Order: sequence, then C-alpha cells, then structure tokens
Amino acid sequence: MYIIGISAFYHDSSVCLFKDNRLIFACEEEKFSGIKHDSSFPQKTLDHIFKKFNLNSKNIQAVCYYENPKLKRDRVILNIKKNFFKNPLFCLKSLFKITNIINDVDERLKKISPNVFYSDHHQSHLYYSFYTSPFHESACLSVDGVGEIDTLSFGIGGYKGISYTTLAKYPHSLGLYYTAMTTFLGFKPNEGEYKMMGLASYGNPETYYEKVKELIQFKNGKLLCNMDVFCWDRSDTIMFNEKLEDILGIGARITKDPIDKIHEDLAASVQKVYEDVLFDIIKSLRNVTDNTNLSLSGGCAYNGTANGKITQKTQFNRLWIPPAPSDAGSSIGAVVHYLVDKKKFCDKISRNPFLGPNFSENEIYDAIKKFKYKKFKDIDEVIQNIVKPLNDGKVIGWFQGHIEFGARALGNRSILANPTLDGMKDKINKVIKKREGFRPFAPMVIKDKQNIYFHMTDDVPYMNQVVRVKDEYKEKLKAVTHVDGTARVQTVQNHTVIHKLLLEFEKISGYPVLLNTSFNVKDKTMVLTPKDAVETFYDTEMDILVMDKFAIYK
Repeated sequence: MYIIGISAFYHDSSVCLFKDNRLIFACEEEKFSGIKHDSSFPQKTLDHIFKKFNLNSKNIQAVCYYENPKLKRDRVILNIKKNFFKNPLFCLKSLFKITNIINDVDERLKKISPNVFYSDHHQSHLYYSFYTSPFHESACLSVDGVGEIDTLSFGIGGYKGISYTTLAKYPHSLGLYYTAMTTFLGFKPNEGEYKMMGLASYGNPETYYEKVKELIQFKNGKLLCNMDVFCWDRSDTIMFNEKLEDILGIGARITKDPIDKIHEDLAASVQKVYEDVLFDIIKSLRNVTDNTNLSLSGGCAYNGTANGKITQKTQFNRLWIPPAPSDAGSSIGAVVHYLVDKKKFCDKISRNPFLGPNFSENEIYDAIKKFKYKKFKDIDEVIQNIVKPLNDGKVIGWFQGHIEFGARALGNRSILANPTLDGMKDKINKVIKKREGFRPFAPMVIKDKQNIYFHMTDDVPYMNQVVRVKDEYKEKLKAVTHVDGTARVQTVQNHTVIHKLLLEFEKISGYPVLLNTSFNVKDKTMVLTPKDAVETFYDTEMDILVMDKFAIYK
C-alpha cells in the first residue's frame, strides 16, 4: 500500500510517496513546472507518480497534508480582529484566500484518498528532521516564517514520537525578519535570502548592528519583532514601513540599483543579529533538555552561515539538518507524523536525497542523438576520459540518476569545475550561471579527507553548513573559498559515482575537491530531464555534458 504526502500553497510545493511505510519518492513541483519555488498544488508531480507507480484509489492507504489550513484560518481571523481598521482590504483578502485554500485542498485531497490526514506545519518540520537524523534521541527545533500560527517550535524526539512546545507565534518571526530585510536590500522575498547571506560576507557587521538590534530580540524566553516597523501582518505587498529607513538611516535598495558598501554592511549586520537571536534561542533549549543532539528544520535551516557556528556557539555538540528542511521536506514529515500517530512506524527513514525522477539510456539518447557525443562502456570509462579536461579548466555539466530532493545539487544535477584555477569562480558566475559576481560556489570533498582542507569534523552530506577553509588552502582552493575565508562544504560518501570522480581528480590534481553548483542558470530551476540538460548546456559556455555513459561535446 502507498501513502502520499503533499506540501502546497506557500512555497516549494512537493510530493512524496511511501510504499509499505518506506520512502521511495520525493520531488518539488518546481522541477516539473520550471517555476522557481512553485507554490501551486503539485499536480504535475502527482501526475508523474500516478503514472510511474500505477497508483489508484485501491492501493492508496492515505494522503497526508503538511499543515492544517483550518488552524491557519484561525490565525487569519485573530489578525483581522487586531488589524481590520488598519488595512481592511488586506484582512478581507486574507480571509478570502485562506477560505478558498481550505476548500480547494480538501476537495483535491479527497479525490486522491478518502483517508486524509492533516499534520501541523511545524510538526511536519520536526518529524522530517528527527526521523531522518542519525540520533536515537534529540532536541528538535523548527524555525521559519510562519506555519499556521507558530513561527518557532521545539520538541524532544524519540522513537515514541516528538513532544511539541510553541516558542513563538505570528507575527513575531525570525524567518520573516530575515525575509523583510532581504526585501529591503532589493532581493526577492522567499528566494533572495541566500543572496543576502552571501553578500553579508563582504560587509562589516558592526556598522548597523546596534540599529538592526532594535528590530528583533529574544529576551526572557520570548521572540519579539518591532511591529511598529514591520507590517507583514497588515499588508500582502510590503513587509516594512518608512520607519525602517528612519532607524537605519539609509533608504531601501531598488532591485536594479548597484550594490554598494552600505548594502554589504547592512547585510552583514542583519546576518549577525539573526545569528545572535538564533543562538540565544538554541542556548535557551538546554534549560529544558540534557540532550546535546539538535535536529534543525524550517526554512531558516538553509542559513548555512549560521548553521556552521551552532555547535561552537551553543551547548549542543551534534547538529542534523535534512536535505530539504523547508516546506518541501514537510510532505515527508506529514507522512511520518501520520505513521507515528497511527503507531505504524517506529524506525528512521532513508537519508538518501536522490528521490526524484530518473531517465533511461534510451531517453537520454533521444535527447542527444542530433549532437556530437561519445558513448562509453561504463561510468568508470567516462570518468577516465573527462578527469583531464576537468583538471585543465573545462566546465562539466553532470547529469546522473535520480534528481536530488531539496535546493542543493548534490552530484546528480551538478555543474563541476576545478576549484584551484584562477578566474574559475568569475567565469562560472558570468558566462554559465549568469548571476551576480559576489555569489560563492561550494566545494564537494571526499568525506574522509574533509578535515585536511576545512575546519570541520562532522559529516555534512547536504551542503547545509558553512565552515572555515584552512589558511594554507584558501589560495589553493580559491574558486570555492568565499571572501571571508569560508566554504559551504558537501562531504561525499564512499561507493558513489561522484566519489569515484573525486578520487580520479585527486590523482591528477592533488585535491579530492571539486567546485559543485546546481545545473541551472540564474532564475531557472535545476534541470530535470535530458532535454532540459541539453538546452541549458548549449545555452551556456559549459564545455562537456556528461549524461549517464554519454559525453556530449561542443
């Protein structure tokens, strides 16, 4: 029997599929639709799994939804009572929207299965993070913009389930603070946060620190945002008012404006305040648990800069973050919550992130047959033939197996390059990714050799922590070392194709490290199909495209 999990209508809509209580598929709708952070009901992904797995009403045990829309309606109603006279149109639109979502979701889910389970938003986050973790027991923390009402929640995870405690409620939100400041700096909300995080490394965090501290604080166990400045509870178009400019002493950046030193410094201050508040929250949890393991989830868990400091700045010794900690992963968490609730589940689920569609050799051949290609007998021969061009500075599009679940390319839909070469970072940013020059690239490194090059000991397979590059390798690994001497590392396990490639690259270059970035260009989603890969390859200045046992040359 199958169980379907669904996340939709906020951002990063997704679908997962369990068979006999085992996770066998998960994918975001954006990878089928081509719309970044697609929030629509994930019909394209559902159509795919119904066809691929021959699903029907008789073999679907239940469908699980990642949150409870009726609880979200309660939040909307409370907000209307508080703010109706400040912005009645916004309040009425909010009520209309959530009412339509309730009706739409309920109707759509019942068409899939009469057995519908509604999880709670933050519980979906917590169940996903803990039940993919390597821990028998851990503290669990969810930090995001907003769920139904909660914006910050805590639990203790064990094999009997997860306890639940609300730590903060809407409108007070660490995630919305970060998104609002992302918007102030001229980046797109729910998308540009990682740009601000990258920009922060160029600035002086002390410049605006005291002013930014006026915007958010965690004090006496309470998270408080300055709602005289922020107005996400009173508007669906703006997140702050003119008072923010007064406090900071600078105007909001328009998207097309150049990025100046003041923007770098402000980004750095915003990041530092975010970290200080987050670390204070995490340290407070040690008052209610002796456990030193922490499972972190929610959209804020993509802040790799903060994540890399958690074990240094708090009393937790080990940190776990799953491959898709935002709303996408909540489709999985909803199913796990259901299984635990029904006492049908007491084991962990797979940590394998390669859960999306894959494509046959024939499907790949159909996409490349008109172009100049070479077919090799196996992947080992492929690696032997591309490792020298890779070392010489050729940029490789890498397309293998099942697409990754989550926002990071982990070696199946990647662009790969030599991290030791001058100008490689600028080349990929400018003529391949076609994005801002300040954006950093991540290294992938063989797990057993990570501590040679980076200040780290834990395994980080999902590229979700920023760590310091050792001084003696900052210049040698220049294309993956950010301006502040850090890198967002991905550790690679044995017995994988990428591991083989890294071993061969080490033989010729001396380094078991490659530059790895997602196989896409600016404002586009990660390539899904062989056709997508070929089109992106010829639309950029990549040199070689590897798909399964095929290599395509320009």
